[in-house]
Amino acid sequence: MTNRTEFLKGVGIFKGLDAESISKIAALMEEIEYDTGGPVFEEKGSADALYVILDGGVDIFVKGGDGKDVLIGRLIREEFFGQLSLIGNFEHLVKAVSQQNTTLLKLPRSKFVEMNKTNPQLSLRIVLNIFTDFLKSVQENRDAFKYIIDYYIQSKEGSR
Repeated sequence: MTNRTEFLKGVGIFKGLDAESISKIAALMEEIEYDTGGPVFEEKGSADALYVILDGGVDIFVKGGDGKDVLIGRLIREEFFGQLSLIGNFEHLVKAVSQQNTTLLKLPRSKFVEMNKTNPQLSLRIVLNIFTDFLKSVQENRDAFKYIIDYYIQSKEGSR
């Protein structure tokens, strides 16, 4: 667990946390391996976990107007995704696929909710980091977010 704790210290979502807190989080995480091209999750699937890239990389896609996947992001070691799943019951707005043989650390929402019952201050710190990171990401990637939101709204209107 010590190696995992050391690794997680370098991950932005856990900034400001002490080693003991990070160790508690590390103990809740599952290590999952994906082959090249393996789907981590599908667009519109149930979002139920935070993922941290331990090794390898993940491509993030949305469906284009023609129904084809459009690459909107490439994530690498120490980056994370799926973080909004920790704070609510959402569906994925994107599709995540491994770029190569990839190892992810997965923190299921159910384990995060359990941790919140015993350590609400730790959970709150992580949620604050999620929102800070999300706002920064929106500012840096306005065009990609606009594309995702427009597509999502159109797909909801089309299903009425």
